[in-house]
Amino acid sequence: MNTVTFLKRLLFRKRPAVFLDRDGTIIEDVGALGDPADIRVFPDTGRALGKLSKKYDLFVVSNQGAVSNGILTITQVNEVNRTLTEKLAAQGITIKEWYVCPHDRKDGCQCIKPSSYFLQKAAKAYAIDLKRSFFIGDHPHDAYTGKEAGVFGMYLFSGHGARHLQELDPAVPVFPGILQAADWILKHPHPARDLAKAVRAGARALKKGGLTAFPTETVYGLGADALDSKAAEKIFKAKERPFNDPLISHVASKKDVTRLVKKLSSEAEALIDRFWPGPLTLVMEKSSIVPDVITAGTKTVAVRMPSHPVALDLIRRAGCPVAAPSANLFGRTSPTCAEHVRAQLEGKYDVLIDGGYCRVGVESTVLSLVGKLPRILRPGGISQEEIEAVIGPCLSNTGDGSPIETSDGNKDHQSPGMLPSHYAPKTPFFLVAKLPVEDAGTKCAGIILGPKECPPESPFTGELRVLSPSSDLKEAAANLYRVIQELDKQGLEKIYAVRMPHEGIGIAMNDRLTRAAEKSVE
Repeated sequence: MNTVTFLKRLLFRKRPAVFLDRDGTIIEDVGALGDPADIRVFPDTGRALGKLSKKYDLFVVSNQGAVSNGILTITQVNEVNRTLTEKLAAQGITIKEWYVCPHDRKDGCQCIKPSSYFLQKAAKAYAIDLKRSFFIGDHPHDAYTGKEAGVFGMYLFSGHGARHLQELDPAVPVFPGILQAADWILKHPHPARDLAKAVRAGARALKKGGLTAFPTETVYGLGADALDSKAAEKIFKAKERPFNDPLISHVASKKDVTRLVKKLSSEAEALIDRFWPGPLTLVMEKSSIVPDVITAGTKTVAVRMPSHPVALDLIRRAGCPVAAPSANLFGRTSPTCAEHVRAQLEGKYDVLIDGGYCRVGVESTVLSLVGKLPRILRPGGISQEEIEAVIGPCLSNTGDGSPIETSDGNKDHQSPGMLPSHYAPKTPFFLVAKLPVEDAGTKCAGIILGPKECPPESPFTGELRVLSPSSDLKEAAANLYRVIQELDKQGLEKIYAVRMPHEGIGIAMNDRLTRAAEKSVE
């Protein structure tokens, strides 16, 4: 290739882009935004876009149905966008184009998301390579915009993200906010190819008796072949985990379960049909092929089918059930992203698959089916009410970490996460009914569900972390471990967490907070 040809190709080479939703993604969603004075840019927006702009052209694509409905004028929308352009330009960030669909969905226009209309316009006008581009937003239609053209969709919990999470395809990676999404993009410029390569490597490691850390919808797991006792022993050594704490075996099909258990009861069948794949672990009598090291020498085995596509693909490719506790040092806070795994276990696994952040954010519900009545051993992503709607009344563990009496009279820990002290940061951690008055000199932080837990007149003087601006428990659960791990790095003297509403997934959150805390203060 001569110099002229090389320069021509370099000059006319298409560039990748990042397309962004506006409200709920780069600024707070305050409804119909017509006054620039009401703009509230997310704190991380400048950092995130600054990083991305070094390698990607940036575009904003927004649906503004309030124009069609007469609530806003297009002039108001354009003025807000102009003001945002100036704010971002002051930080050295250029938005190539602001694309606005002013229609309501009933108008039947060609430009409303998830249509790729504006993305195709950008591709022609700015020579954008859509196959190397990304779309970031807080609504499912953002994640699907441009999918048919090869654009990789990414979903945020910010804005309306928590509200619409159940509508989202499990294959779409999720992130707490725009900064985490930006960091992931820069590490994975070819995301589909990178993930597929990592899964293949992880499966090869499992087949060879190694360890693979991988994402599930609950937390990241540290996996080994569940039928290989020597491989499973490596998990205990890597995590510094006692051998009396059993492991959950993960499967990718119902057929896999029948190999691991003596019998599937009608209750188990009904629960599998309703909740699998998903965050529900079932404890049943084990078959003879399950090694004792997996079950801590008990007669039962804990099994679940994760809903994360990466986890399912890994299990299928490995060709074996995968024993996997959370991918962290024993007793420490569970990981909800790959960086959390690296921070605690780097060098102790063969492969780490980075699939973004976990959607549920706390471990699975563990339900024992071996007693006279089903019993929840550990609360998690599926509530007791949801379970009872399928199989009728069930018992619930007291949550004090005591061994559960099994049907044959033995007292065993049938489930992980039942020890009284677990999930703890290194920083002294306290569970409280409300944030206390602290001395001004104390380096402390508080974790609360939403803004109402710390009103303006609150005397608390430490750093404050809100798990969900809208007090959404599911969003809070997805953020809980991440916030604890971030605060744990800051050299604080104390971390306080305010008890969550004791309902839904809040019950699981309170269970984890209780076990993580040095002391609970009412």
